[in-house]
Amino acid sequence: MKYSIDTSAILDGWVRYYPPDTFPGLWDQIDKLISNRQLIATEEVLIELEKKEDTAYNWFRQRSNMFIPIDEQIQEIVGDILLKYERLVDTSKGRSMCDPFVIALAKLQNCPVVTAEKITGNLNKPKIPDVCLDLNIEPISLLDLIRRNRWIFR
Repeated sequence: MKYSIDTSAILDGWVRYYPPDTFPGLWDQIDKLISNRQLIATEEVLIELEKKEDTAYNWFRQRSNMFIPIDEQIQEIVGDILLKYERLVDTSKGRSMCDPFVIALAKLQNCPVVTAEKITGNLNKPKIPDVCLDLNIEPISLLDLIRRNRWIFR
């Protein structure tokens, strides 16, 4: 199974909950998913990582095969998403516009989105999981990804 991962899930794992110096086995498993092209992201995720966290950016940059170039199909889906969910991104705050690309890739690949964002139930100012659920895309957490792959760390 493939997974489209959001920057928030990467940073939650890398910085907050499962740093690689303490959980190297997790990152070895994630590396295997990347090598098998099961964990994917659009180039927008790498751009966002570069702005936020140096060590995570450097690690993921070395795994460039996971980053899918933004093509016409993805752009078209992103356009549809932004037409329906205008407030998914907030350009006034200078934030990345990564979220619709993460969702578009999942829609194109028919796979879940791995995100740290939580469901708000508000489609007027939605988060990734809200849009995913409305589009019949499954949003999951990094812990869900670990459990689905039956990874156990001792």
